[in-house]
Amino acid sequence: MNRSIAWFARNGAVANLLMITLLLAGLMAIPHTRQETLPNVPLDRIGIYVAWPQATPESVEAMVCTPVETAIDDVEGGTELISEAREGLCSVQLDVLKGHDTRTVLEQIRTRLEGLDSLPGDAERPRVQELIVRNRVVRLLLSGSLSRQDIYQLAHQVRRQLLNHDAVSSVDIENLPEREMALTVARDDLYRYQLTLEGMAAAARESVERIAGGLLRSDRGDWLLQTGQQPGDAAAYEQLVIRQSEQGDLLRLGDVAQIEDGFSRDSQAAWLDGKPAVALDVYRVGDQNVLDVAGAVSGYLQEAELPRGVALRVWSDDAAQFRERSHLLWRNALQGLVLLTLMLGVFLTLRLAGWVALGIPVCMLGACALLPVLGESFNTISLFAFILVLGIVVDDAVIVGESIDHQRRQGGMSGQEAAIAGAQRVSRPILFAVLTTLFAFAPLLFLPGPEGALMRVIPIVSMAILVLSLVESLWILPSHLSYDRPARGIWRQSEQLSTRINAGLDRWLEYRARPLLRRSLRWRYVLVVVFVGLFIFCCALVNSGWLTMVLFSRVEGDRVMAEVVFPQGTGEARLLREVQALEGSARKLSAQLQADDQPVTVDAVFAEQGVRQKTSNARDPGARFRVRVTLAIGGDTSAMPPRELASLWRKQHGSIADALSVKFHASLMQVKPDIHVNLFHPDLATLQRLSEQTALALSRMEGVHEVANNLYARRTIVDIGLREEGKLAGLRAEQLGLQIRNAFHGIELDRWFEQDQEVPVMLRLASGDSRRISDLERLPVQLPDGEITVLAAVADLNRRQVPAMISHYDGRRSATVSAFVDEHMTSPAQVMTVLREQVLAPMQTADEQAGWTVAGKQAAIQDFLDHLSISYLIALAAIFFLLTVLFGGYGQPLLVMAAIPFGMVGAFMGHFLLGYSLTLWSLVGVIAVSGVVVNDNLVLIDAINSFRAHGMRLRDAVIEGVSGRLRPVMLTSITTFAGVAPLMLETSVQARFLIPMAVSLAFGVLFATLVSLLLVPCLLVVSHDVRALQQRWLDRWRAPDASEGDTVEVAYERGRLTIWWGASNPYEDPVLHSAWEAGRQDQGQGSTDLL
Repeated sequence: MNRSIAWFARNGAVANLLMITLLLAGLMAIPHTRQETLPNVPLDRIGIYVAWPQATPESVEAMVCTPVETAIDDVEGGTELISEAREGLCSVQLDVLKGHDTRTVLEQIRTRLEGLDSLPGDAERPRVQELIVRNRVVRLLLSGSLSRQDIYQLAHQVRRQLLNHDAVSSVDIENLPEREMALTVARDDLYRYQLTLEGMAAAARESVERIAGGLLRSDRGDWLLQTGQQPGDAAAYEQLVIRQSEQGDLLRLGDVAQIEDGFSRDSQAAWLDGKPAVALDVYRVGDQNVLDVAGAVSGYLQEAELPRGVALRVWSDDAAQFRERSHLLWRNALQGLVLLTLMLGVFLTLRLAGWVALGIPVCMLGACALLPVLGESFNTISLFAFILVLGIVVDDAVIVGESIDHQRRQGGMSGQEAAIAGAQRVSRPILFAVLTTLFAFAPLLFLPGPEGALMRVIPIVSMAILVLSLVESLWILPSHLSYDRPARGIWRQSEQLSTRINAGLDRWLEYRARPLLRRSLRWRYVLVVVFVGLFIFCCALVNSGWLTMVLFSRVEGDRVMAEVVFPQGTGEARLLREVQALEGSARKLSAQLQADDQPVTVDAVFAEQGVRQKTSNARDPGARFRVRVTLAIGGDTSAMPPRELASLWRKQHGSIADALSVKFHASLMQVKPDIHVNLFHPDLATLQRLSEQTALALSRMEGVHEVANNLYARRTIVDIGLREEGKLAGLRAEQLGLQIRNAFHGIELDRWFEQDQEVPVMLRLASGDSRRISDLERLPVQLPDGEITVLAAVADLNRRQVPAMISHYDGRRSATVSAFVDEHMTSPAQVMTVLREQVLAPMQTADEQAGWTVAGKQAAIQDFLDHLSISYLIALAAIFFLLTVLFGGYGQPLLVMAAIPFGMVGAFMGHFLLGYSLTLWSLVGVIAVSGVVVNDNLVLIDAINSFRAHGMRLRDAVIEGVSGRLRPVMLTSITTFAGVAPLMLETSVQARFLIPMAVSLAFGVLFATLVSLLLVPCLLVVSHDVRALQQRWLDRWRAPDASEGDTVEVAYERGRLTIWWGASNPYEDPVLHSAWEAGRQDQGQGSTDLL
């Protein structure tokens, strides 16, 4: 190492070439590196979906979900298995264990399900897919006073035009039901013409069926032959012949059926400020650049030609968020760099500070060059990692620069010699400091789940920059600081200012710091107790819930959203009424804000009915019964935060008694409940009772709102049982069920393509004859002899209530109870403590079959912390090994390690004082603080050891070591603080989720300075006290050295003392030998008596 430092210092051209290479490589890599809002995160999750149209949840559970679970529950690589049985659909999700290939597990599942022959005959084939995150870039809203058919055509036209751009590959249309052509027949017409839907369907299929007739090989070429032709429109279907009388009269489909060429009966619709609207979501695919996609959309909007009265606007722009976050982070990085350089210029010379600060862009751009090589991108998280290490990366250069400056100030050396000597003097501790920091960041590479994958880029970027900082500080910086020319002009003035400041610092050190340190060493035990007390206080803050722990902090945007989920089967009229009510309460709130002269305004209201969750490619069975109203707000949101506006809207609107769940929020990200409990019991009725008790207990707690119970929703089922009359007529239950299904669900006659989607042609009973229970009783039923009767004559109808959804968790029936917690009034930990003591524990005691577990956000936090704890302990063991290699013993490494927990004290206190919750990003800052603590104390103890090697007493060595390290420790702490201070003080919405990390690092390094300058010196002296006490204790019991000239009394006393450590008899003289043994035996007997 020393030889390479000297070689680069003497060959400045090579050092400059290395620096230029790193700079140019980074600048060239930036345009070619993928840019995205968030990194692509694998979910490691597989979805299995089996549709069984119109089947009840009970039937789906028993005949679909249970067989599928049984078939795949022991698949290799699978872990958590969750299934939901709903009306007509079984959805199963299987999480894949870390280390297993998701594609391999998916193929195993697909193979097993292909051999599954126990599913109902009319159920669709299982669809198996890997669930992946979809990255939406832009949401466009197309609105105007148009019919649904016209807005459908226009939306597809806009979609095709967007897809014509090379940068756009995926556009989804939302808020429109799927296309469908429905042929509906009135009940009276079935009686009049003595028809059945099954007979009509068979006749129509004969007319539209296409049959290949082979080839006609003519002289002009081969011609394909085909019989039958697909109807092209509704008029063509009306002409299809379904019966011919004996007189030759033709009965056509149009004579008995009403043809509706429109949309399916799914209740999807949207309105923007009262006008019909649809949303077009543009997604980024693969390695596409988010800014390129957004640029293509922006260019299209400028050129788009739309009909009069139609508007196309941007509703949400993730690319704009990425731009704002990128500008924010780069601006804060630049501000931090300027502050850092100024701080260095105050304590060092401006010339030295400039060369030290130059190392920052060298390391940063060098890391940018490595990003595409490592498969990473520029995103919010990776840019955040650059700021995280902004203050840390300069620590090595500060230590080297300060050491070189110290050698230069002593005189007697040329500039090159001072640079080589100064760098070599600190090269060993710097090398180990970087290695220990790398190990400190390593645990972040192995965190579980999507959250762990999301932040994996942080340690990758940080480690790359730290390695490059070692290269820059030891190979490039000494060459730049090898100058001999005297400073002139501003550089001379800078040196004079630095000399005066350092002289003042030396005086302060001599007359203030040294006496303070001496007093601290005298009161060392009190000081250690104070630090330990602060550590215990911070632990108590977390355990008591005063300092809450959340996975991700809620980041507010310029949208306030209300989302309501209704039970499956809720009528379309009820959904529409709730949409109108939410829109009305929003407009009333807007008018109230204007009347009160509030600076916040509601600029637009976007209402949706039938909302799909689009965070991944998973199917969303509950989309039909979900409504959402979103407010675009403007004005000064600092006077009234969006979360407060959401709270006012919630109070304004009131409760919704028949809803499954209600959310009013202003978060940019998907909101997950703070409380999420899974309850288990094999009996469905008992499980429902337990879930209701749990939900009721939560609703009564202060600060808990929006309580949801997935078994609350009930579905009315009409059980149709064949009567004796029907059985005597030869009717079977299967035949009866098929006729009922054909009447109400419909028969698919044909399927054709339009606007890139399939359009089914369905034949069913007219909607006017299929709305009431009386319509069901009068349904025409064909008997085996051809006669037609009504359903009530051959079957009994009984109504009952069942859960709308039945879920399983790892094969057990489960219910989910969830709730949100107002963190200003209580905490999730406190709520769970009360719930566990008052409800869950007594419930499990009273019924052995009952069980419960924490799931959702709480389970993710606990799993995350468990993995982080284990990985961090392994990292600490590796750091301890490195320190043992450096110091050649166990005592001093333990002292350095003992200071690490105290680095958390500053981070936790900062969160507590500023009112922030601990988040995942807070823990990242704590890990960074751990590296700073280790680095400072490692170099400090190395300096103290150097003074001790020259024969100095311990206390004097400690005082001299701390005095000598005061300036570099203060510099590293100040520069680290300055690096993140702009981000910590940022008020932008885009920075709020990063502020906890900045708080951890800023307050952590400030407290770490006290740890290094006060606690560690005291611990060194305390450890010396302990060793001295141990030595005195041993000396008290140690006998004098044996000699053949000893008397019998001396030999006896020696034998008595050596009982404590089992020494052997040292005497050869028989008398002395016997006296020694006698003393040993007497002492042994006394010890036995004491025991």
